[in-house]
Amino acid sequence: MQQRGTILALDVASKTGVAFGRPGEVPRLETVDFRGNDELPNFYGRAVEWMATRLRDDPPDMVVIERAVPPSGAQGFTNHDTTMITIGMFGIFAGITACKGVRLEFASINTWRKHFLGTAKLKRAEAKKAAIDRCRLLGWDAEDDNQADAAGIWDWAGQTFMGRTPDVLHLFGERKRA
Repeated sequence: MQQRGTILALDVASKTGVAFGRPGEVPRLETVDFRGNDELPNFYGRAVEWMATRLRDDPPDMVVIERAVPPSGAQGFTNHDTTMITIGMFGIFAGITACKGVRLEFASINTWRKHFLGTAKLKRAEAKKAAIDRCRLLGWDAEDDNQADAAGIWDWAGQTFMGRTPDVLHLFGERKRA
């Protein structure tokens, strides 16, 4: 279903990448660090507070969250704490979004990477670097791979659900003219 409006895209992790904006414009990128020197329930509490406040104060028309990789699919590349953080935050963000009545979509990592990077066959580190490089080519100021991944999810969602690509592309290092 095509619609117009703003998209909030999330690359969920302890340092969550966030991309927000209207497709066709430059997204606002940020990284939210939910870590602390305390227990997991407090970590979850910070995530709940952030998401609820975000949806209250600057509600998007759509939230898009990268699908969590099931623990069986990440064997050898994750541990119990990381799994608890990723799955827990996925549930928190999806649940609050649904509770608030905001349209919620999920992005498969392979699908958004194929769209944004041209391939889903890169190793993790290569894909992170490629996402940052792609953001730079587009003139988007991604400070880290969390923001770059969120930008890729946001771009995919804009094209997939709202039929929009950026109005201005910077594919070969050119700069905006005054």
